[in-house]
Amino acid sequence: MTEALHSSVPALITVAPYDQVTPRGTIFGGWLMAQIDHAAGLAGRKIAQGDVMIVSVKELTFLGPLAPGEEFVMHAALIRRGNSSFTLSLSGEAEPDTESRPVLRAEAVLVAVDAEGKPRKLPEPLS
Repeated sequence: MTEALHSSVPALITVAPYDQVTPRGTIFGGWLMAQIDHAAGLAGRKIAQGDVMIVSVKELTFLGPLAPGEEFVMHAALIRRGNSSFTLSLSGEAEPDTESRPVLRAEAVLVAVDAEGKPRKLPEPLS
């Protein structure tokens, strides 16, 4: 069963910071990886209707550079749903004043957890 988040609504919108620049003048990959964590967590909480933990990030591919000061948008879509875990497809794009361009894509596996951090059953999907 595939349940997609509203694909027209981003999971995360932020601006690439000037203090995370490499010597080449582009944004450091570690900052981009942190944005994957934020976007997956935000989207995952909606699916799980509560706390989640990232189990793994798979297939992370950097597709192009991100410049400091550019708007960075991440979208998330549910591509697999299990009993307590699920997989998100994540994509990140630079959205400067002109047209957007791809920056990264990844898959993240998350698990719904209870207050003690133990896996819990996912709730039924919202309609």
